[in-house]
Amino acid sequence: MGYNRKNVLFDLSIVDVDNDHIVLNDVSLGRWIVDALNLLLSLGESYDLAKEIPIKQLGFSYIPTIYLPKGCDALGLKGITIIEIRNNLLYDTEIQHSEIYRLLINEGIVDNLLIVYINSNQFSIKDGNIPGRVRLINAVTFVTQAKEAIKAGRGGVNAALRGEKQKSNISWEAIRNERLKIAINDFNRFDSVLFAGAGVSASAKLPDWQSLLKNLLEDSDFFTPNDFDSVFKSADCSNLVAARYIEKALNADKKGIVEKIRQILYPNDCHHESQLISTICDLIIGQQNLRSVITYNYDTLIEDCLKAKGKSCFSVYKNSRDESNSFPVYHVHGIVFRKNESEQPEDIVLTEDDYHQVYSEVFDWSNVEQLHALTRCTCFFIGLSLNDPNLRRLLEIAQRGSSKSVRHYVFLERKSEYDETGKTEKDFQIRENMLADLGLNVIWYKGDDEYRELPKLLKLFITH
Repeated sequence: MGYNRKNVLFDLSIVDVDNDHIVLNDVSLGRWIVDALNLLLSLGESYDLAKEIPIKQLGFSYIPTIYLPKGCDALGLKGITIIEIRNNLLYDTEIQHSEIYRLLINEGIVDNLLIVYINSNQFSIKDGNIPGRVRLINAVTFVTQAKEAIKAGRGGVNAALRGEKQKSNISWEAIRNERLKIAINDFNRFDSVLFAGAGVSASAKLPDWQSLLKNLLEDSDFFTPNDFDSVFKSADCSNLVAARYIEKALNADKKGIVEKIRQILYPNDCHHESQLISTICDLIIGQQNLRSVITYNYDTLIEDCLKAKGKSCFSVYKNSRDESNSFPVYHVHGIVFRKNESEQPEDIVLTEDDYHQVYSEVFDWSNVEQLHALTRCTCFFIGLSLNDPNLRRLLEIAQRGSSKSVRHYVFLERKSEYDETGKTEKDFQIRENMLADLGLNVIWYKGDDEYRELPKLLKLFITH
């Protein structure tokens, strides 16, 4: 059973309980329970929405709605637990299933079997009514108990995830690993989109944003790359303003700027290798639920790698043609081809005024594509610093404007501008909370110039 879930890591009012009645159905209740479990599960506890349990005596496999291999201590569920959800509990139907339940429990396959039901008008239900020691619980009762547990801060990793004031001795790696489990489950269950930033291209030794601007100064009649720091200060320490400054200094049209960028990105048409990009492409190839990549980079390194691995793909940019049978890579800031091709577009997003134009056009194709992904898919952000003003605006819109918002994840290098341990940890906590406001859950990784840990974390999404 799949659910479009609301991001509830920092929201305890997930379901309204009014006069002991919940107006929902089995799908929305299932979504609520999964999100509640994400808050309540302790370290080492997990859930599975696609667990297949072979029942040899009956000659088939049983797939429960929710499978908890180690139970949920915060809810008092010890041992292997199955949760089944029923919109309308029909006694005759459950009696028919009683043989399955009996075998699951009596043969030690399962320790607890919960049926959470919403409606039952046939008879007065009590725990143990169904043969096989199955526990029945009304949805109102279950939700109320779960809410109380959440508010009480039960669950080993729960307090750290929500940033509560109480001190915790849980390491950031342990919290990260638990969050990874949730992210991997989301990746395997729901439609996903990857957002790729400058860090992805930088892993292949391409210049980051500031290095690109610095290299553009090579062609200035007045400045050199060594003057970039002064240019940056003159531009109020803004990359966008600096880009506009450099464009004026070069006195070149957009076509000329694009050609200079091509020479910087692809010197001598060299081929770039990156373990990070290779792993991203393996994710694309191995996961049918992964619908597209949205990149803010001009280069075509992802497409080049996909084609080298035998995956059909195409680049989407302004006025480009949709090739529906291939995997799409959306270049929302424009594209610069490896070779100077006749169809090379000139409208790349580089300077402050380019950004203003994108801001002002509400239905610009790039804004529409990003909002579509943010409101309908689970999104994974890789190689982004999250300081792009338009992206932050779109995240805010998606978070506030959608009643069915989904959970998103951002991979961030764990480094701080502070030297003191206390301030460093506070810095990480504040940044997590800020990004949570935008609907993003942070997955930290240890940073280095070779991006060695990040590909290892992404490979976990392939092996699960």
